[in-house]
Amino acid sequence: MPKIFPTTTGLIAAGLTLLSCAGCTSEPAASPVPDGTLVDVVTIHRAGGRTSSFDGVLRPRRDIALGFKTGGRVLALTVQVGDHVRAGQVLARLTRTEAIADAGQARAELAAATAEAIRAGDAARRASGLDGIGALSAADVHDRALTASAAAAKRDAARAAFERSRVTLADAVLVAPEDGVVTERAAESGTVVDAGGVVVRLAAGSPEIEVRLPERARLAGGTMADASFWSAPDMIAEARLRLVGPAADGTLRLRTARFTVLGDVSAIPFNSSATLTLRLPDPKATIRVPLTALGAQGSQPHVWTLSSGANGGGNGGGNRVHRQPVHLVDLRGDDAIVSGLPDGQRIVASGGDTLSEGQHVVVAGSVAGGN
Repeated sequence: MPKIFPTTTGLIAAGLTLLSCAGCTSEPAASPVPDGTLVDVVTIHRAGGRTSSFDGVLRPRRDIALGFKTGGRVLALTVQVGDHVRAGQVLARLTRTEAIADAGQARAELAAATAEAIRAGDAARRASGLDGIGALSAADVHDRALTASAAAAKRDAARAAFERSRVTLADAVLVAPEDGVVTERAAESGTVVDAGGVVVRLAAGSPEIEVRLPERARLAGGTMADASFWSAPDMIAEARLRLVGPAADGTLRLRTARFTVLGDVSAIPFNSSATLTLRLPDPKATIRVPLTALGAQGSQPHVWTLSSGANGGGNGGGNRVHRQPVHLVDLRGDDAIVSGLPDGQRIVASGGDTLSEGQHVVVAGSVAGGN
């Protein structure tokens, strides 16, 4: 029997039949198409910029000198230097013997004046109209009215004197106006003090470092710094600029600046020496980026930076690219040295030639970057 060899046409037909049958049983899964251009990104980092150091002094935000409103002899001081006090806490008392006696006398004089005013007022009311019927002369009625007015005035004066004696009695007690730390006892028990004389000094508010800056220094509000202390060399605390004096002194042309200490420095006594190292941004600082991240529009080099929208960043949606001009400093192998980029910025590592301003992209991966 002769052998039959399949032709090439038959083999092709058989293969197509098999493919069509396979399609009847299952369909190949379609690869997901990302909603946006896939890009690789790099996060760039560099050093924190220039630094400048200044010597300063740790001070309280408010230094409050407290004294009695009236003079007298100090009976007792109830606090010691270093004590933490609360608002309204009694700090010291004056001897109140004389004040108590004055208050008692004022109370008695007020009672007498009040009784006299009542008696004179009643007499004036009884005399009113009697001159019309001839029982009293008009002069007598007028005199009784004047006496009542004078008695009422003496009563009001006695009441004011009594209130003043009560205030004087209250002023013999010195209380803390707010929370703070006692930094000085300027008087002791038995000392005679004048009205307004300093008895206790209170440090209140957050601790601050006071430094003197040259007039050429231009610091933005909120400038950060690192604070170290001579008495505790192992302690480093963050500090933030609160204010810079509006005027420099006339001799050295230095302005006073106050930095609020953010860390806990309660173990450091006030008036301790400190060194403040300012963190100053350097717009000319260079940074290393992949050479493939550079593009050019005309003669101006640029990179594509990423900003995250409401949907977040990472490998999800919400990333859009923006053209950021940079200054090309040098080329080093596969990297470029540029300036004009902030620390921590995410940029497109490659494939930027096909991008346009504001285009949505999907992050396909991250590449470690650095200096």
